[in-house]
Amino acid sequence: MDMDMDMDMSKQQQQQQEEAGAASNNNKQRAVAAAAHALAVAAVVLVVVWCVHFRGGVALRSVQNKQLIFNLHPVLMVLGPIVLGGEAILSYRSLLLVPRAARKKAHMALHAAGLAAGVLGVYAVFKFHVESGIPNLYSLHSWVGIAAISLYAAQWAAGFLAFFFPGASPPARRRALLPWHAVAGVLVFALAVATAQLGFLEKLTFLQSPPLRLPKYGVEAMLVNFTALVVLLLGVAVVLATLNITTDGTTRSSYSAIV
Repeated sequence: MDMDMDMDMSKQQQQQQEEAGAASNNNKQRAVAAAAHALAVAAVVLVVVWCVHFRGGVALRSVQNKQLIFNLHPVLMVLGPIVLGGEAILSYRSLLLVPRAARKKAHMALHAAGLAAGVLGVYAVFKFHVESGIPNLYSLHSWVGIAAISLYAAQWAAGFLAFFFPGASPPARRRALLPWHAVAGVLVFALAVATAQLGFLEKLTFLQSPPLRLPKYGVEAMLVNFTALVVLLLGVAVVLATLNITTDGTTRSSYSAIV
């Protein structure tokens, strides 16, 4: 009898420890998600300040200054696949009080907006190159960028067809596809962040070369480097916020609300 009581007490204590650990983990994940939101706002503000204040503004059409067309590219690529894409990933972590169906719609809508901004950003840089007589797709940044936006579009289409489209896959198939969808989404997001790092580096290298010779330790150079760092930290925060560290040390994605 005493042994049974001891075992029951031991199970209760273990359950209490697991619940306390889960609560502590959730608090940490919320803190990381909040940091990701703050970094997202900072990234947008910094890239807009750079392109508007230091580079003269943005425009989809410009006869006199073609650089204004290019300036749309970094703004839209940070805003789209990275900030809106990151917010779409975080929607399952941040919108806990929202019904599952609404979270799914927010996830798809944010990714759709991010994809639209990304496509427009790619169009802007192609338009700038054509009107300025600059070759297209000659750099590593451009190659990786085309791969990233193409995979982003494919990931969104696959997710829409599998999890959102009326008459989508049956529950068993959705559960089987979910881990692949979650992992692919995080990988595409990480690729977008890596592409942005290459882009910041490439543009700053151009600005610091003749004829502009931007000072290497000037305010604009520091702003570009700091913006790239904020985008990198945003990427890390989004990835960490999507992982749920369990009590046994394993990890699982927070996308379980999709199915």
